[in-house]
Amino acid sequence: MENQKQGHFALFRSLLSKDWAKDTAKLAMWIRLIGDAAYRPRTVEFAGKTWNLQPGELVTTAAIMARKLRDQDDKEKSPQAVTRMLNFFAREGMITTKGTRFGTVVCITNYAEYQAVLPDEPRERPRDNIKPSAGAASRAVPDEPRDEPSDEQNKKLLEQELNNTPISPEGDSSDKPEKKKRKPSEPFEFDRERFKATWNRKAQQYGLPRVISISKTTLAGIKRLYESHLEHCKETKRPPQNVDTFINGYIEFGYTPSDYACGKNDAGKKYGIDTALTQKMIDKIISQEE
Repeated sequence: MENQKQGHFALFRSLLSKDWAKDTAKLAMWIRLIGDAAYRPRTVEFAGKTWNLQPGELVTTAAIMARKLRDQDDKEKSPQAVTRMLNFFAREGMITTKGTRFGTVVCITNYAEYQAVLPDEPRERPRDNIKPSAGAASRAVPDEPRDEPSDEQNKKLLEQELNNTPISPEGDSSDKPEKKKRKPSEPFEFDRERFKATWNRKAQQYGLPRVISISKTTLAGIKRLYESHLEHCKETKRPPQNVDTFINGYIEFGYTPSDYACGKNDAGKKYGIDTALTQKMIDKIISQEE
């Protein structure tokens, strides 16, 4: 009876055929994200703050999520391991993130597109007219946050999203009309305030220099970062993320400053955003295996 009150969600068997699902830690975390996500708009209290969540969103921190994931020896996952998995899901286009120093809102990509209700489920329905496609990796039923898009669907949905966003000169589309839209500056017309806020949270956490404006050097680094992402996607045949999702995910989940960068060097100097955007650092983070 308690299970019925709390609701449930169903996972399609196709999820188990995904290569990443062989990693039981990633699979467990993905199920946890689906289970903890809101299925309808709601307001929650977290870290002493009020958060207005939309369907498919949850608010958490790496440390809190780590306490919910244990291995076979009943040991908690580390926050660093959780961060790496979130970074993987973000790079795959399965989630987006936006955070403050109080917590991070994780949004399951296009969650609402896959909400559905089983025919025999009682009471309220999250959606009346939305059905998942045959390839969806999960679907949801009432009274519980839910849903997981499959990799196949994410590709299609990301392609639709990219059709409505600026396209990089290194993108893989060959249509002439799209090429006419590809002005060199378009892929880098990013949300500067969001990027500065993301870096400044990282800077506050590690005691690094904050930024109040985007310098030419930093701008060049951001361009270099996104161009490297596009090249990586072409080589691995993955759909690229939009600029804001990727560059903020790189800073929030990908880059961890070294002790040297944090001031443990002979000069006691601390190295900021431009060190995070060197080509050597970008290559190291983007090309690492999950």
